[in-house]
Amino acid sequence: MLATLRQIAEQLNSQQLVWAVGGSIMLSHYGLAQEPNDIDLLVDLKDIAKADEILSSVGEKKNRVTVGQYSTKYFYEYVINGFDVDVMSGLAINHQAGTLYYIFDEQSIAGYKEMGGIKVPLNSLEDWYVLYQLISGRHERVDAIEGYLESNGVTRPDLLIRMLRLNLPDDVRANVYRMWAGSSRTT
Repeated sequence: MLATLRQIAEQLNSQQLVWAVGGSIMLSHYGLAQEPNDIDLLVDLKDIAKADEILSSVGEKKNRVTVGQYSTKYFYEYVINGFDVDVMSGLAINHQAGTLYYIFDEQSIAGYKEMGGIKVPLNSLEDWYVLYQLISGRHERVDAIEGYLESNGVTRPDLLIRMLRLNLPDDVRANVYRMWAGSSRTT
């Protein structure tokens, strides 16, 4: 799977697209997930057409299956080298208080993982801490990220502040505010 991710990164980077890895591969980078089962990519809205062109040329694009919890503008699924690759652009998650329209841009990239001379951009734990709270059945991942951030510190409080400006349920907003407030006391 990592060889496939490296291949994808090489292609997307060659076109200077704004993209990042999220989900279980990003979590595994921090030791928070053992065996990722797919590759989750986020792509800036301005770059989604080019990303689709590239990924369609190296893999098989699958028919989109819509899921009621999401109102994502572009959600594409591919099979590349036998691995499922999910691509999201304009990610929107429906929840009890409305819809969160996630902002993904260059600021959302928290760092890079070096893979054989290729830089793979990583989405932030802070963003996924919020996103996973809105996705059904992800409580274990929320707890893992929360424990990590509490033990190792919040590195991107600016992203938590940005999330607080979005449409969040009150309980999620309280969790994000608590995490941000805790980070401001330690910095």
